[in-house]
Amino acid sequence: MSWTEELAQEISGRVLTDDAAREGMATDFGRVIVRRPQVVVCPASAEDVSRVVKFAAQQSLTVATRGGGHSQAGQSLSDQIVLDMTSLNQVVSVREDAATVQAGIKWRGLVEHLTPQSLSPPVLTNNLDVTVGGTLSMAGLGVASWRHGTQADNCMELEVVTGTGEIVRCSGSENRDLFDAARCGAGQFGVITQAKVKLRRHPPRFRSFYLLYDNLAALLDDLKIVMSDERFDNLESWCVPCPQGFKKVGEQRQPFAQWFFPLHATVEIEEDESPDEAAEKLAGLKFYKHVHTEDGDIAEFLTRLDNLFALWKRGGFWDYAHPWMECVLPWQTTGMYISQVLANLPPQALVGGHILLWPAKGTASRAPLFMRPQGDFLMGFGILPAVPPQYLNEVLPRMNMASQASIMMGGKRYLSGWINFDHAAWKAHYGEQWPAVTAAKRKFDPQGILNPGFIKFE
Repeated sequence: MSWTEELAQEISGRVLTDDAAREGMATDFGRVIVRRPQVVVCPASAEDVSRVVKFAAQQSLTVATRGGGHSQAGQSLSDQIVLDMTSLNQVVSVREDAATVQAGIKWRGLVEHLTPQSLSPPVLTNNLDVTVGGTLSMAGLGVASWRHGTQADNCMELEVVTGTGEIVRCSGSENRDLFDAARCGAGQFGVITQAKVKLRRHPPRFRSFYLLYDNLAALLDDLKIVMSDERFDNLESWCVPCPQGFKKVGEQRQPFAQWFFPLHATVEIEEDESPDEAAEKLAGLKFYKHVHTEDGDIAEFLTRLDNLFALWKRGGFWDYAHPWMECVLPWQTTGMYISQVLANLPPQALVGGHILLWPAKGTASRAPLFMRPQGDFLMGFGILPAVPPQYLNEVLPRMNMASQASIMMGGKRYLSGWINFDHAAWKAHYGEQWPAVTAAKRKFDPQGILNPGFIKFE
């Protein structure tokens, strides 16, 4: 009997060894790394997950945890066992201030369950088709993170299967070391099987002001203003090129662009509430143009990017490689770094992608393993291209250079993207937290079977 057949006898969930199932789990959203698993396990319970982990430890096998597969550097891939956590997708309970869910449920499923009750999590990712366990393992950023921190900051309790197969409940007051390791821990210390996340009652409608800036410094000044006085509920911004043609750089003529900076600033409003006039909300801001004001139901706002993703899928960009480079920058170096990156970025590189900005208060997040610089204000920055496979070898060095430059500017990488760190770079990334990270690995995954090869331990 093969070990895959033995494993199938251990659990009540499905164990898939057919070519279609294995091929479907052979790469992630990044489509840079390929690892074809020998088996895909769809667990039916936390006990199934525990049995898989114990079996892997006994057989000296490795296990990758996979939710929506939205990672870009192989974080959710394995050439041995892949745990497809989307089989654990149930809402366990809901109350006014919290929901308990299985970790494989996608945020979209939770949002749809909560919408009739006018409830939602304080922070939602732009893409709702990622799992609760997946984003809690990375941090989870959204347009409300500037005030409410990461999704991991809004997690109240976890059920985790450790690398030894133990099922442990943990929170800020119980098994705190595991709670702090599992949140933002990239799946290195345990498999999240259940989570209790904060909820809030939201107003039924929203109003978004579409603002356009032609000057990065003006945008940064205004972001500090609106974060300080909290006049908006949600902030989202990005960088867009207006191609200008070709200019001579050295001995070559290269395409270049004039860059603009849209800002969508959103307030949530009651059904019978007359929203403040634009003049009041926008007073003192130095935007180039107030382009549009959009009103709608809050459910429309939560799914506002679905149309964009549909366009990317229709155009084939969703199936390209996505070696995304996301980082969190100190405010004092943000302007210099972004200006340098944009000056050297060919505008055509962003076809089917974009450059995102996530402004934030420096005190918004307290999750220990969400690494970010110190300061009153921070800027999340992401180069999110869609790359045809034939150009991948040309793009990856550029992304690595942008990553190294962000670190030289005092930034920290966001770990769901394309990461190409050696051991020294990982140690530098975690800085003062590195001893705690290595101690947690020894304690909770002593055989190193969970998601190996991503974080390079000694």
